[in-house]
Amino acid sequence: MRRQVNKRKSTGGRGRQSRTVSGDRATLVFIGTVYALSIALSLLVGLTGGFESALIQLRFLSMFFPALAVLVVRFLTNERPQLEWNRFPLKYVPLALLLMPVVMHAAMLPVAAAYEGRLPWEDWLKPQPDGLYHSPAKLGWGALTSSGVVRRIGLNAVVGLTIASFLAFFEEVGWRAWLLPRLVERGGARRAVVITSLIWAAWHVPFELSGIQHIEGVSPAHLALTLPFGIFATGLVIGWLWVKTESIWIVTLAHGALNSWGQYAFKYMKFVRAPDSVVGAAGGLAVLVLGVLLLTGGLTTPRPTEREDDER
Repeated sequence: MRRQVNKRKSTGGRGRQSRTVSGDRATLVFIGTVYALSIALSLLVGLTGGFESALIQLRFLSMFFPALAVLVVRFLTNERPQLEWNRFPLKYVPLALLLMPVVMHAAMLPVAAAYEGRLPWEDWLKPQPDGLYHSPAKLGWGALTSSGVVRRIGLNAVVGLTIASFLAFFEEVGWRAWLLPRLVERGGARRAVVITSLIWAAWHVPFELSGIQHIEGVSPAHLALTLPFGIFATGLVIGWLWVKTESIWIVTLAHGALNSWGQYAFKYMKFVRAPDSVVGAAGGLAVLVLGVLLLTGGLTTPRPTEREDDER
Protein backbone atom coordinates (compact mmCIF):
# COMPACT_ATOMS: atom_id res chain seq x y z
CA MET A 1 0.00 0.00 0.00
CA ARG A 2 2.78 2.42 0.88
CA ARG A 3 4.51 1.73 -2.43
CA GLN A 4 1.27 2.46 -4.31
CA VAL A 5 0.81 5.76 -2.44
CA ASN A 6 4.39 6.75 -3.10
CA LYS A 7 3.95 5.83 -6.74
CA ARG A 8 0.86 8.03 -7.02
CA LYS A 9 2.69 10.91 -5.34
CA SER A 10 5.61 10.48 -7.68
CA THR A 11 3.31 10.41 -10.70
CA GLY A 12 1.47 13.52 -9.50
CA GLY A 13 4.77 15.32 -8.97
CA ARG A 14 5.91 14.48 -12.47
CA GLY A 15 2.57 15.72 -13.84
CA ARG A 16 2.88 19.03 -12.04
CA GLN A 17 6.49 19.38 -13.16
CA SER A 18 5.47 18.65 -16.76
CA ARG A 19 2.74 21.32 -16.63
CA THR A 20 5.22 23.79 -15.15
CA VAL A 21 7.76 23.16 -17.90
CA SER A 22 5.03 23.45 -20.54
CA GLY A 23 3.81 26.70 -18.99
CA ASP A 24 7.33 28.12 -18.85
CA ARG A 25 7.88 27.25 -22.50
CA ALA A 26 4.61 28.92 -23.51
CA THR A 27 5.50 32.03 -21.51
CA LEU A 28 8.93 32.29 -23.14
CA VAL A 29 7.41 31.81 -26.60
CA PHE A 30 4.92 34.59 -25.91
CA ILE A 31 7.53 37.06 -24.62
CA GLY A 32 10.00 36.21 -27.39
CA THR A 33 7.36 36.62 -30.09
CA VAL A 34 5.95 39.91 -28.84
CA TYR A 35 9.43 41.40 -28.37
CA ALA A 36 10.58 40.21 -31.81
CA LEU A 37 7.58 41.90 -33.41
CA SER A 38 8.27 45.09 -31.45
CA ILE A 39 11.91 45.20 -32.57
CA ALA A 40 11.06 44.36 -36.20
CA LEU A 41 8.49 47.15 -36.52
CA SER A 42 10.78 49.61 -34.74
CA LEU A 43 13.65 48.84 -37.10
CA LEU A 44 11.39 49.26 -40.12
CA VAL A 45 10.12 52.67 -38.99
CA GLY A 46 13.38 53.84 -37.38
CA LEU A 47 15.50 53.11 -40.45
CA THR A 48 13.07 54.93 -42.75
CA GLY A 49 12.93 58.25 -40.90
CA GLY A 50 11.56 57.60 -37.42
CA PHE A 51 8.54 59.72 -36.51
CA GLU A 52 8.85 61.41 -39.93
CA SER A 53 8.87 58.07 -41.77
CA ALA A 54 6.33 57.47 -44.53
CA LEU A 55 5.61 54.22 -42.67
CA ILE A 56 4.82 55.84 -39.31
CA GLN A 57 1.13 54.91 -39.54
CA LEU A 58 2.22 51.29 -39.13
CA ARG A 59 2.66 52.17 -35.45
CA PHE A 60 -0.93 51.11 -34.87
CA LEU A 61 0.04 47.54 -35.73
CA SER A 62 1.97 47.38 -32.46
CA MET A 63 -1.30 47.20 -30.52
CA PHE A 64 -2.13 43.91 -32.22
CA PHE A 65 1.20 42.22 -31.44
CA PRO A 66 0.31 40.78 -27.99
CA ALA A 67 -2.83 39.09 -29.35
CA LEU A 68 -0.82 37.82 -32.32
CA ALA A 69 1.76 36.40 -29.90
CA VAL A 70 -1.04 34.51 -28.12
CA LEU A 71 -1.98 32.91 -31.45
CA VAL A 72 1.66 31.95 -32.06
CA VAL A 73 1.79 30.30 -28.63
CA ARG A 74 -1.44 28.48 -29.39
CA PHE A 75 0.04 27.15 -32.64
CA LEU A 76 3.45 26.15 -31.24
CA THR A 77 2.53 24.85 -27.79
CA ASN A 78 -1.21 24.14 -27.95
CA GLU A 79 -1.61 26.49 -24.96
CA ARG A 80 -5.07 28.02 -25.19
CA PRO A 81 -6.06 31.44 -23.81
CA GLN A 82 -8.52 31.06 -20.93
CA LEU A 83 -10.92 33.97 -21.13
CA GLU A 84 -14.40 34.32 -19.70
CA TRP A 85 -15.96 36.71 -22.20
CA ASN A 86 -19.11 37.25 -20.16
CA ARG A 87 -17.30 38.54 -17.05
CA PHE A 88 -18.14 42.25 -16.77
CA PRO A 89 -18.55 43.49 -13.16
CA LEU A 90 -20.33 46.81 -13.57
CA LYS A 91 -19.16 48.26 -10.26
CA TYR A 92 -15.60 48.42 -11.62
CA VAL A 93 -16.54 50.38 -14.75
CA PRO A 94 -16.22 53.83 -13.07
CA LEU A 95 -12.80 52.85 -11.72
CA ALA A 96 -11.69 51.59 -15.11
CA LEU A 97 -12.79 54.76 -16.88
CA LEU A 98 -11.87 57.45 -14.38
CA LEU A 99 -9.32 56.26 -11.81
CA MET A 100 -6.12 56.90 -13.77
CA PRO A 101 -7.32 59.94 -15.78
CA VAL A 102 -8.55 61.71 -12.63
CA VAL A 103 -5.38 60.98 -10.67
CA MET A 104 -3.20 62.13 -13.57
CA HIS A 105 -5.10 65.38 -14.04
CA ALA A 106 -5.08 66.04 -10.29
CA ALA A 107 -1.28 65.91 -10.40
CA MET A 108 -0.59 67.53 -13.78
CA LEU A 109 -2.96 70.49 -13.77
CA PRO A 110 -1.37 72.18 -10.72
CA VAL A 111 2.10 71.70 -12.22
CA ALA A 112 1.02 73.26 -15.51
CA ALA A 113 -0.65 76.15 -13.69
CA ALA A 114 2.46 76.72 -11.55
CA TYR A 115 4.66 77.07 -14.64
CA GLU A 116 2.21 79.13 -16.68
CA GLY A 117 0.68 81.23 -13.89
CA ARG A 118 -2.74 79.88 -14.93
CA LEU A 119 -4.22 77.02 -16.88
CA PRO A 120 -3.14 77.86 -20.45
CA TRP A 121 -6.30 77.09 -22.41
CA GLU A 122 -6.07 77.64 -26.15
CA ASP A 123 -7.22 81.05 -27.33
CA TRP A 124 -10.17 79.74 -29.33
CA LEU A 125 -11.84 78.56 -26.10
CA LYS A 126 -12.60 82.22 -25.36
CA PRO A 127 -15.70 83.66 -27.08
CA GLN A 128 -15.05 86.19 -29.80
CA PRO A 129 -16.92 89.51 -30.19
CA ASP A 130 -19.68 87.71 -32.11
CA GLY A 131 -20.25 85.49 -29.06
CA LEU A 132 -19.05 82.36 -30.83
CA TYR A 133 -16.06 80.09 -30.34
CA HIS A 134 -14.02 79.85 -33.53
CA SER A 135 -12.30 76.47 -33.48
CA PRO A 136 -9.04 75.95 -35.39
CA ALA A 137 -9.20 74.56 -38.91
CA LYS A 138 -7.44 71.34 -37.84
CA LEU A 139 -10.50 70.41 -35.76
CA GLY A 140 -12.99 71.19 -38.49
CA TRP A 141 -15.67 72.24 -36.01
CA GLY A 142 -16.22 75.73 -37.35
CA ALA A 143 -17.81 78.45 -35.21
CA LEU A 144 -19.62 77.10 -32.16
CA THR A 145 -21.89 78.26 -29.38
CA SER A 146 -20.92 77.40 -25.82
CA SER A 147 -23.25 74.38 -25.86
CA GLY A 148 -21.77 73.36 -29.20
CA VAL A 149 -18.28 73.41 -27.71
CA VAL A 150 -19.43 71.15 -24.88
CA ARG A 151 -21.10 68.73 -27.30
CA ARG A 152 -18.07 68.61 -29.59
CA ILE A 153 -15.59 68.03 -26.76
CA GLY A 154 -17.87 65.38 -25.23
CA LEU A 155 -18.34 63.59 -28.54
CA ASN A 156 -14.61 63.72 -29.16
CA ALA A 157 -14.03 62.10 -25.77
CA VAL A 158 -16.49 59.27 -26.50
CA VAL A 159 -15.14 58.58 -29.98
CA GLY A 160 -11.57 58.71 -28.71
CA LEU A 161 -12.35 56.26 -25.93
CA THR A 162 -14.05 53.88 -28.37
CA ILE A 163 -11.13 53.82 -30.79
CA ALA A 164 -8.49 53.62 -28.04
CA SER A 165 -10.36 50.79 -26.30
CA PHE A 166 -10.70 48.84 -29.54
CA LEU A 167 -6.92 48.94 -30.03
CA ALA A 168 -6.20 48.36 -26.34
CA PHE A 169 -8.28 45.16 -26.40
CA PHE A 170 -5.65 43.36 -28.47
CA GLU A 171 -2.88 44.40 -26.08
CA GLU A 172 -4.86 43.31 -23.04
CA VAL A 173 -5.62 39.90 -24.53
CA GLY A 174 -1.88 39.26 -24.41
CA TRP A 175 -0.55 41.14 -21.38
CA ARG A 176 -3.25 40.93 -18.75
CA ALA A 177 -5.53 38.12 -19.97
CA TRP A 178 -2.78 35.69 -21.05
CA LEU A 179 0.56 36.48 -19.38
CA LEU A 180 -0.57 37.84 -16.01
CA PRO A 181 -2.69 34.83 -14.94
CA ARG A 182 0.19 32.47 -15.68
CA LEU A 183 2.56 34.52 -13.57
CA VAL A 184 -0.03 34.68 -10.79
CA GLU A 185 -0.06 30.88 -10.68
CA ARG A 186 3.72 30.82 -10.34
CA GLY A 187 4.40 33.61 -7.87
CA GLY A 188 1.24 35.19 -6.48
CA ALA A 189 -0.82 38.18 -7.57
CA ARG A 190 1.33 41.08 -6.34
CA ARG A 191 4.57 39.75 -7.76
CA ALA A 192 2.89 38.81 -11.05
CA VAL A 193 1.45 42.31 -11.51
CA VAL A 194 4.89 43.86 -10.96
CA ILE A 195 6.68 41.48 -13.34
CA THR A 196 4.03 41.84 -16.05
CA SER A 197 4.25 45.64 -15.76
CA LEU A 198 8.04 45.53 -16.09
CA ILE A 199 7.89 43.31 -19.18
CA TRP A 200 5.17 45.49 -20.69
CA ALA A 201 7.12 48.70 -20.03
CA ALA A 202 10.35 47.32 -21.51
CA TRP A 203 8.44 46.15 -24.59
CA HIS A 204 7.78 49.82 -25.43
CA VAL A 205 11.48 50.81 -25.45
CA PRO A 206 12.08 49.96 -29.15
CA PHE A 207 9.05 52.08 -30.04
CA GLU A 208 10.51 55.04 -28.17
CA LEU A 209 13.97 54.69 -29.67
CA SER A 210 12.62 54.38 -33.22
CA GLY A 211 10.26 57.35 -33.11
CA ILE A 212 7.05 55.31 -33.15
CA GLN A 213 6.34 56.91 -29.79
CA HIS A 214 7.32 60.55 -30.10
CA ILE A 215 7.04 63.71 -28.00
CA GLU A 216 8.02 66.97 -29.65
CA GLY A 217 11.25 68.36 -28.20
CA VAL A 218 12.19 65.13 -26.37
CA SER A 219 14.99 62.97 -27.78
CA PRO A 220 14.35 59.27 -28.39
CA ALA A 221 17.04 58.31 -25.86
CA HIS A 222 15.52 60.52 -23.16
CA LEU A 223 12.07 59.17 -23.95
CA ALA A 224 13.30 55.58 -23.71
CA LEU A 225 14.83 56.30 -20.31
CA THR A 226 11.79 58.02 -18.82
CA LEU A 227 8.54 56.89 -20.46
CA PRO A 228 8.81 53.23 -19.35
CA PHE A 229 8.47 54.35 -15.73
CA GLY A 230 5.05 55.82 -16.49
CA ILE A 231 4.04 52.74 -18.47
CA PHE A 232 5.16 50.53 -15.58
CA ALA A 233 3.04 52.61 -13.19
CA THR A 234 -0.09 52.28 -15.32
CA GLY A 235 0.60 48.56 -15.63
CA LEU A 236 0.34 48.25 -11.84
CA VAL A 237 -3.14 49.78 -11.86
CA ILE A 238 -4.40 47.82 -14.88
CA GLY A 239 -2.92 44.64 -13.39
CA TRP A 240 -4.72 45.34 -10.11
CA LEU A 241 -7.99 45.69 -12.01
CA TRP A 242 -7.39 42.36 -13.75
CA VAL A 243 -6.69 40.51 -10.50
CA LYS A 244 -9.80 42.01 -8.91
CA THR A 245 -12.12 41.27 -11.86
CA GLU A 246 -10.45 38.88 -14.33
CA SER A 247 -12.46 40.79 -16.94
CA ILE A 248 -10.94 41.52 -20.33
CA TRP A 249 -13.54 44.27 -20.78
CA ILE A 250 -12.62 46.11 -17.57
CA VAL A 251 -8.88 46.19 -18.33
CA THR A 252 -9.62 47.14 -21.94
CA LEU A 253 -11.68 50.12 -20.80
CA ALA A 254 -8.97 51.12 -18.31
CA HIS A 255 -6.28 50.98 -20.99
CA GLY A 256 -8.47 52.81 -23.50
CA ALA A 257 -9.37 55.53 -20.98
CA LEU A 258 -5.69 55.94 -20.11
CA ASN A 259 -4.71 56.42 -23.75
CA SER A 260 -7.63 58.69 -24.63
CA TRP A 261 -8.41 60.58 -21.41
CA GLY A 262 -5.15 60.41 -19.46
CA GLN A 263 -4.15 63.88 -20.69
CA TYR A 264 -7.46 64.94 -22.18
CA ALA A 265 -7.57 68.48 -20.81
CA PHE A 266 -4.13 69.14 -22.25
CA LYS A 267 -5.42 68.59 -25.79
CA TYR A 268 -7.02 72.01 -25.38
CA MET A 269 -4.03 73.78 -23.84
CA LYS A 270 -0.98 75.50 -25.25
CA PHE A 271 2.13 75.52 -23.08
CA VAL A 272 4.53 78.43 -23.18
CA ARG A 273 6.81 77.74 -20.22
CA ALA A 274 5.67 74.35 -18.85
CA PRO A 275 7.88 71.49 -20.14
CA ASP A 276 5.80 68.57 -21.43
CA SER A 277 8.21 66.13 -19.80
CA VAL A 278 7.80 67.69 -16.35
CA VAL A 279 4.01 67.83 -16.55
CA GLY A 280 3.89 64.26 -17.81
CA ALA A 281 6.28 63.09 -15.08
CA ALA A 282 3.93 64.50 -12.45
CA GLY A 283 1.11 62.37 -13.85
CA GLY A 284 3.30 59.28 -14.05
CA LEU A 285 4.48 59.70 -10.47
CA ALA A 286 0.91 60.09 -9.25
CA VAL A 287 -0.16 56.87 -10.99
CA LEU A 288 2.91 55.08 -9.58
CA VAL A 289 1.90 56.08 -6.06
CA LEU A 290 -1.64 54.92 -6.81
CA GLY A 291 -0.41 51.58 -8.13
CA VAL A 292 1.81 50.96 -5.11
CA LEU A 293 -1.06 51.78 -2.74
CA LEU A 294 -3.38 49.39 -4.57
CA LEU A 295 -0.85 46.55 -4.57
CA THR A 296 0.07 46.99 -0.91
CA GLY A 297 -3.57 47.08 0.14
CA GLY A 298 -3.77 43.32 0.61
CA LEU A 299 -4.03 42.29 -3.04
CA THR A 300 -4.74 38.58 -3.37
CA THR A 301 -6.21 36.39 -6.06
CA PRO A 302 -9.98 36.46 -5.44
CA ARG A 303 -11.71 33.19 -4.62
CA PRO A 304 -14.54 32.05 -6.93
CA THR A 305 -17.21 33.23 -4.47
CA GLU A 306 -15.60 36.67 -4.32
CA ARG A 307 -15.63 36.89 -8.12
CA GLU A 308 -19.32 36.01 -8.17
CA ASP A 309 -20.02 38.75 -5.62
CA ASP A 310 -18.10 41.28 -7.75
CA GLU A 311 -20.20 40.44 -10.79
CA ARG A 312 -23.48 41.14 -9.03
